[in-house]
Amino acid sequence: MRLIFIFMLCGLFAFSQKNRQQIAFQYYLNGEYQKAVLIYEDLEKEKFSVAYYNPHFMSLLQLEEYKKAEKLARKLVKKFPTSINYQLEIGICQQKSGDQISAEKTYEKIYLDFQGKRGETFNLANTFLRHSMYQEALDVYLLSEELNPSNYFHLQKANIYSNLGNSEMMIFEYLEELIRNPNQKSFIISKIQKFLDNDGIKTDKNFQLVKKKLLLRMKKYNNNELVELLVWLFMQNNQFDLALTQAIALDKRNNFDGSKVFELGETLLDYEYFDIAVKAFEFVINKGQNNYLFIPANINKLYAQTKIIKINNDFTLEDIDKSYKFLINQLGNSYKTVTLLSNYAHFKAFNLKDLTSAKIILEETMSIPQIDVYDLAECKIEYADIQLLLGNTWEALLYYSQVEKDFKEHPIGHQAKLKRAKVSYYQGNFNWVQAQLKILKASTSKLISNDAMDLSLLISDNYNLDTSEVAMRLFAKSDLLLYQQNYEQAIRNFDSILFAFPGHSLSDEIYLRKAQIYFDKDNFNKAIDMCQKILDEWSNDILADEALYKQAKIYDLNLKNKEKAMQLYEKLFLEYNSSIYASYSRKRFRFLRGDNIKVE
Repeated sequence: MRLIFIFMLCGLFAFSQKNRQQIAFQYYLNGEYQKAVLIYEDLEKEKFSVAYYNPHFMSLLQLEEYKKAEKLARKLVKKFPTSINYQLEIGICQQKSGDQISAEKTYEKIYLDFQGKRGETFNLANTFLRHSMYQEALDVYLLSEELNPSNYFHLQKANIYSNLGNSEMMIFEYLEELIRNPNQKSFIISKIQKFLDNDGIKTDKNFQLVKKKLLLRMKKYNNNELVELLVWLFMQNNQFDLALTQAIALDKRNNFDGSKVFELGETLLDYEYFDIAVKAFEFVINKGQNNYLFIPANINKLYAQTKIIKINNDFTLEDIDKSYKFLINQLGNSYKTVTLLSNYAHFKAFNLKDLTSAKIILEETMSIPQIDVYDLAECKIEYADIQLLLGNTWEALLYYSQVEKDFKEHPIGHQAKLKRAKVSYYQGNFNWVQAQLKILKASTSKLISNDAMDLSLLISDNYNLDTSEVAMRLFAKSDLLLYQQNYEQAIRNFDSILFAFPGHSLSDEIYLRKAQIYFDKDNFNKAIDMCQKILDEWSNDILADEALYKQAKIYDLNLKNKEKAMQLYEKLFLEYNSSIYASYSRKRFRFLRGDNIKVE
């Protein structure tokens, strides 16, 4: 019975000690260091343990009780004489107390035995870092590298230089790590990206610093990773011509297969720099028909050319049509050329207005043996689009529904569902459309989700505002006419809404639609006037930034009025700085101004 009682007492004592240890640690986390120290001192009187050394030691430092902290560290050194961490913390206490001479003696004693092995290097450096002693930690790494030339700590030093505010050396160390260890490229890019972003306040100074350091390294090392990083850097700054020049040089120097240039071309398509994308794809095409990227490069080149036909006088729609025909004759109709054929059908329908030929091309393409199911789905959507152009609404709905049913959880199925919802929108079935859009707003495809959101907002903001709902229904029908490129009738309908319902909430949407019509008809000045109407009357409304953006791009790309374009781009990123167009406008403004054009 007596033994049981003793065991119970020991258990209660251990429980009490553990409980107090937890309370002390919570005080330490809360910054109540004095309360934490009182409990730790009581615990040490009962039983000294290394388990709570660190929070006790750190609490003493926070209270500037350096002598007590040094005494505590000496206890640990006595208990663990071979551990240099505790020896180092004696020196840290001495340094923080102002006893620099004693601190230097302590450090000197440690460094005399220091061999620069990686393990002990990390131990010493991390101990200094725990106390925010960055220069001392850096000195440890530098000494280790001096003692052992095979050692390198570029990432660790880069982090320390960042804390010391030495951006030049930080970038230098990241580049050295990239040269030594290309597998770290993604990590290094993320760090440089963070430096360029500069907490959301991008500066040309940071970009110039990275470029300068990178070019210096490239002069010293013939390194592919450095060139790829330079391509990436130019892309971040919208210097796409320079990025392409470097990518092509890299490909030629290494006799690559063109894949990096092709990927860059696809990125340029996403950024809507179609003229530079054409150059990228031409480079890949020139590698020859045996190159596995020959067909996709041709497809992308022709697609890009159709996008810049209004701003490039080097070729016409007829030239593009001939290129399609020549390529199809050269490659033939097969499951490998389905995308080429589908794109040609789209070009025939939407650019040349040859709907009959487009329909025939797609019907023949969909019957190609061994056609991929996803390619077939894309063809069906294109076929439905053309049926809608022809006014065959029910035929279009049939094909959209087929794809939606076959690919319910796939983005292509979501695309078909959105197009089907748009047809119902044209028909005025707004309540049903909103139910479908609610589902599509959760789509994994950002583009589909955004389009669904835009259409949903258009309906919710303007439907049921007048008892007859005439305005919204007529607007939806006019949108169908716009899609079908029946521009004259669409304008008449839009104008009738403006006349019959003056001041309606759809008015700014109508002027934006009319701006698009005049742009499609190459009447750029009239398109600018329509945008100006929005800016004059709805400058604080949701479409104002888009109207200003359209004006800027027309002056920039179509009218070639650089000064006016710069003026509008600047106005956009200054007055509408939260706009989705602000970032592009700022970069385009700098490009037109001539910033960062030359590679030094």
